[in-house]
Amino acid sequence: MELARNLYMYGVALLASLLVAELSKRLRQSEIIGQIIMGIILGPYVLGILRPNEIFEFISLLGMLTLLFIAGLETDVRLIMRSGLAASVLAVGGVIFTILFSMPLMFFITGDFALTLYVGIALCATSIGITVRVFADFEKLKSEEAQTIIVAAVLDDLLSVILLSLVIDMASVGTLTIQRFLRILTLTGIFFLAILIFGFLIKTYIAPKIWRLKSRGAMLVFSFCLALLVSFVAAYIGLSPIVGAYFAGVIFAETEMRDNILTEVSPIALVTVPIFLINIGMKISLTSPGKAILMGTIFSVLAIFGKLLGGILTGKVQKQERSSSYIMGIGMVPRGEVLLIFADLGLTLGIIDGTWYATLIFVALVTTFLTPMFLKYFILRGETGNDKNDKNIPERDS
Repeated sequence: MELARNLYMYGVALLASLLVAELSKRLRQSEIIGQIIMGIILGPYVLGILRPNEIFEFISLLGMLTLLFIAGLETDVRLIMRSGLAASVLAVGGVIFTILFSMPLMFFITGDFALTLYVGIALCATSIGITVRVFADFEKLKSEEAQTIIVAAVLDDLLSVILLSLVIDMASVGTLTIQRFLRILTLTGIFFLAILIFGFLIKTYIAPKIWRLKSRGAMLVFSFCLALLVSFVAAYIGLSPIVGAYFAGVIFAETEMRDNILTEVSPIALVTVPIFLINIGMKISLTSPGKAILMGTIFSVLAIFGKLLGGILTGKVQKQERSSSYIMGIGMVPRGEVLLIFADLGLTLGIIDGTWYATLIFVALVTTFLTPMFLKYFILRGETGNDKNDKNIPERDS
């Protein structure tokens, strides 16, 4: 009976996610928002059709790791190296301003240092899927602002993942001494050194030989297995498994297999990522939504201004126009699936409770919903300004 129940829930969840995704596309909205809302409606606190269990949690974990694996595959290390100062200022500035805005208030409300650190750092993450789509709509993906945002978002998430891994370890033992902090940094350093060596071996000796494998799907199976195993190693030494999945993707991003793996891993994402999003909605309790909505609204404002000031600072450093500064800042605002991953991880590990979980989900939804509207406004405003400047340029006599 349990098997039949699991099959029923998985089938209903996938069908519901498909319908919501189709509706979202037609309304030109993010399907992330729709699938989380669907999880709330079908979950135990509303209709009760779907209920979290071990099977759902495992499929959700696979969806989470697949998302980060794909994010790693889409990381262009060379572009990061070329972008240099602008992307670094945009990423680090956004992180610092967000932490400065959110953490004092968070600690004042809770008095819990570990919780304050976790929420403050989680709010720093950036998910640029929505931003990229808006730039694509205006055919500006190759613009300086778009390229800077893409690189800065990668650096942003890298900083957030590493910092959150330290906070998770601290929260698991309840305290953080200098010795333990140094131990965590040492383990983290060893892990990244091993990733560099492993990546070199994969790129130089193993990847060129994968093409010789004759069995169907060999490339996908090999790469996805390595992603899971690197995630296991990361979790085993105390880091988050999403760190392993992300850097496994980065390793394969530097090989000729990258495009093939991206194409072949997409079906896995299609049947696991929706479950991850619906599972997030299923865990949101509506018993006391008032506090979560209030806190979510406050921290959404702080999160937006933190990234916006990062964009303004970048514009000042690069001596760019004000519209470009606003575009870069707003482009970094969406938290999307990255914050959702951090929220789900925090709830699973017991670092945050149901109220703060719902608060982080609210921030993710609000920032994902508002970004396209503000970004479109400033892109159009920038184009209007450029047109006026062009008209003011006097023509030369022939």
